[in-house]
Amino acid sequence: MTAQFSHLQALLGRMRSAINSYLWQQDTTTLALWQRTLVRSCQIIAAILRDLLQGQLSLRAMSLVFTTVIGFFPLLALTFAVLKGLGVHNALEPTLLTLLQPLGEGANSITSDILRYVDAIQVELIGVTSVGLLLYFALDMMRKIESSFNYIWSVRQGRSWSNRVSEYLFAVIVSPLLLFLSITITSSVNTNFFSNLIENLSYGSFILEFFAFLAPILLMSLAFAFAYSFLPNTKVQFGSAFIGGLVTTIIWKLMGSVFQGFFIASARESIYLAFATAVAVMFFVYIGWLVALIGSSIAYYHQNPSKTRIRRGENNLSLLQQEQLGLSLASVIINRFLEGQPPLTENELIATLSGNSLGIEDSLLILEQIGLISRTADEPARFLPTRSVKDCTMVEIWKALRNYNSDSFSAEFNNAGQLKAKEFNDSVEAIVQQQLGTRTFTYGSIKPTESEGEQL
Repeated sequence: MTAQFSHLQALLGRMRSAINSYLWQQDTTTLALWQRTLVRSCQIIAAILRDLLQGQLSLRAMSLVFTTVIGFFPLLALTFAVLKGLGVHNALEPTLLTLLQPLGEGANSITSDILRYVDAIQVELIGVTSVGLLLYFALDMMRKIESSFNYIWSVRQGRSWSNRVSEYLFAVIVSPLLLFLSITITSSVNTNFFSNLIENLSYGSFILEFFAFLAPILLMSLAFAFAYSFLPNTKVQFGSAFIGGLVTTIIWKLMGSVFQGFFIASARESIYLAFATAVAVMFFVYIGWLVALIGSSIAYYHQNPSKTRIRRGENNLSLLQQEQLGLSLASVIINRFLEGQPPLTENELIATLSGNSLGIEDSLLILEQIGLISRTADEPARFLPTRSVKDCTMVEIWKALRNYNSDSFSAEFNNAGQLKAKEFNDSVEAIVQQQLGTRTFTYGSIKPTESEGEQL
């Protein structure tokens, strides 16, 4: 038994080693296009599975279920008010039917109940206080949704309240217009004139069937791509957003058959149908948010290939490695500036240093906070020095890195152990300043000075 267990462990170890070698250790630049695509797809799938096992996506999806229940109707009321003002409020029904399609036959009754409730809200009679509450609940729901998508895109700072109001209201106003436009296009395509014109062509019936199958998938993919591009507080490439939206749409369509089968089976037991419907709707909202977050993760990893290998929130660098990484980044950025070379993006810096992408992201943020570098307005952002760096010494930046955020914790050194540790650290900094205080970041100054040579 022990021998069999050892053999199984060895087999699993070889499989893990082979998978790691295939995913992360081979040079993809030498592979054919289809092979690179296959490797990149496997890397993204591995990263998504790792995130799911980590539990953060599931936790945030469950949080968004409650957020949706609280803020859905206020947001829908605002959208309905805009649509009613434009005279196209009937466009809500096909949209809700499309979103609730996985619920099967139950989608019709749920859509009717929602529209009946929203239609009963007399927007013209709502007071200023009520409008304020509607805006608050809608904006708060959008803020929480943005927070989840910012987590996926490793964005630490959300939109300001002024930007939230303007951009969220822009989405509430523009989305109905886009919705009405898409419904108008679909209705015009479905007219008898257009259908007869296509059917008279060769393979006309096949073209109509293909278009009827492709159009809903394409429109829904574009809708998800717009959401993935808009929600995170960062620049999202549309190509990556569309790939995430396409995968989300495919999963959404597959969900339809599962939920429809569930409701058909539940209908046979009509006594439990009402209870089962409520539970199924909540579960459907949870799965829907989880699928949406997975789609956004796919877009994130497609746009940032270097992030697929690093676990979210995991930075196992030692203090020495963190200091070396910060000084290395400063050295590369400063020397490229002094040599007149174009500044590098974060991904280019990762490739240059072949380092931990999460550690590099954190180190760049710290270098920004201490005032050494800044981001350009390019997309993606590039990094430039923000001060005169010709005579900037490595010890100066080393001290700034060591003392970063030290003001947030004001410790009183009353204990003998604390005093001893502080005395030791002060002595280390004094010795380093004395021995290496003149060394700069320029590559030509790496050789030791005469005093350093004598010490060696």
